[in-house]
Amino acid sequence: MLNERGMTLPLTLLMLVTMASLTLALLALAGMEPQISRNLADATQARFAAEAGIEWAFDRLASTPNWNTLLASASPTSGVLLGANQAIGTLSTARGTYTVWLRNDTQGPQGNFPGDQAITGVALDSSHTQDANNVVIVTSTGTVNGATKTIRAAIKRLSFPPGFFPGAMAFPGTEAEVSFNGNSFEVDGRGWRMDGSGLDASCAAVYGISVSSVLPSNNPGANEAVVESALSSQQQDNVKGKPQNPNQAGEGRNTIAPNTTLTPAMIQNFIDQAKNAADIVLESRQPNGLTFNNIGSTCATDPNSQTCWGTATNPKIVYVRGEPDPSSMFSALQIGGNTTGYGILIVEDGDLRINGNFAWYGPVIVTGRWVGVGFMGGGNQQIYGALISNETATDPGFREGVMTGNSKVRYSCEALNAALTARRLTSISTWKDLAPNE
Repeated sequence: MLNERGMTLPLTLLMLVTMASLTLALLALAGMEPQISRNLADATQARFAAEAGIEWAFDRLASTPNWNTLLASASPTSGVLLGANQAIGTLSTARGTYTVWLRNDTQGPQGNFPGDQAITGVALDSSHTQDANNVVIVTSTGTVNGATKTIRAAIKRLSFPPGFFPGAMAFPGTEAEVSFNGNSFEVDGRGWRMDGSGLDASCAAVYGISVSSVLPSNNPGANEAVVESALSSQQQDNVKGKPQNPNQAGEGRNTIAPNTTLTPAMIQNFIDQAKNAADIVLESRQPNGLTFNNIGSTCATDPNSQTCWGTATNPKIVYVRGEPDPSSMFSALQIGGNTTGYGILIVEDGDLRINGNFAWYGPVIVTGRWVGVGFMGGGNQQIYGALISNETATDPGFREGVMTGNSKVRYSCEALNAALTARRLTSISTWKDLAPNE
C-alpha cells in the first residue's frame, strides 16, 4: 500500500485556492452590480434629458412665428444648433443635459437612411434655410455621466396658406353685400403695428377690401361693383390699401379689388384643421345663439377659462359652431361689453355681431351658409390682423358685412404672425428613439 502521508496539506491548500477564487469572483460580481445599476439609471435619466430637450425645442418653435429665423444659419446636413449642454429646467447639470439640433426636411434617401419624407410623411422641402411646408426635424441628445440617449421628432405647424389674406377685409364667397354707415369707420390694408402706433414698413400692403373674382358666374365683376357702390363719395378715403392702379391713390374704389388666391375651398380646408386644434370650442344653437360680454376679463385670474380668448403671450384658437339658417337671421355669436382677444376667432354657419368695445389681434373668419359680420357700434371696435366674411350660400338682400360707428379693420402682419404662436397650432407628428448608429 502506497504511503499517503502528507496529502492533507496540498488538498487543504487546493480547497483554499478554489474557495478564494470563488469568493473573489463573487466579490467582483457584487462590485459590478452597483455599476450596472448606475449605468441603467444613467441611461434612463439620459432619455428623460433627451425628452426634456424635445419639449424645450417644441416650446421654442411654438413661440417663434417664423421658423426661417431659426433656420437662417443652418447647414445642409446637420442643420443648426439650438442649444448645447442645456440644463433641465432648474436642475443642476449633474442631473443631466441636452443638446438640440434643428434642421429642415430636405434630405433624400441615402444608404440605409430612408430620407426625411419617411420621417415627416410629406414631400421634401427644397431649401435647408427656408421652411415652406411647415415641418421641421428636431434631434435631442440627453447626457448623464457619460450615458447618452437621442430622440428625433418631426414637428409641424398649421399655418395660413399663401394668399390667405388678400385684403384687410375679404369677401371670397358668393356674395359681398355690405353697408358702411357714417364716416368714422376704417378699413386699411397698408399693414399696421398691432399696438396701433403706426404703419409697419416690413408688412407689404394688401387691398383694403378683396372680393371673389369668379362668383357669381354670370357676372364675375358683380361683387366688386356691389362693394364699391356701397361707399359714398365722402367715405372713399375711409378705405385704404394696395392700389389696383398704381398711378392712382390707394384708397376707395382703387383698393377694392377681385382676388383669385383666396377661395371658399381654401378657407374650409384651413378651418377643418384649425377647429381640431381649437383651445375653445363652442356650440351655438338657434334661435338665440351665444352671447358673451366682457371677454378677456378673466384672463388675469384664470387664463384657461372659457371666457379668456387669448392674451398677447398666449394667443388662442376660438371656434364657434352655429347652425345654417336659410332666413339669414341667426347670430351664432354676439359680443358686447369690453372685449379683448388674441389669436384666431372662427365662426361657422352663423352671423357674428359685435357691440360695445371690442379689440381682436389676429384673424377673424366668419364662414358658411347665410353668414355675415356686423360692427354694430356702441363703442370702439377694432381688428388688427384681417377679417374674412365667406358667404357660401345665396341670400340676396342680406349683408355679409356691416360697419357702423368707430369700427376699424387694420391689416397687421405682426398680429397675424403672433396668432401663429397659438400653442395648439404646433404638434409633434413623429417621435423615435435613435440607435447609436442612426
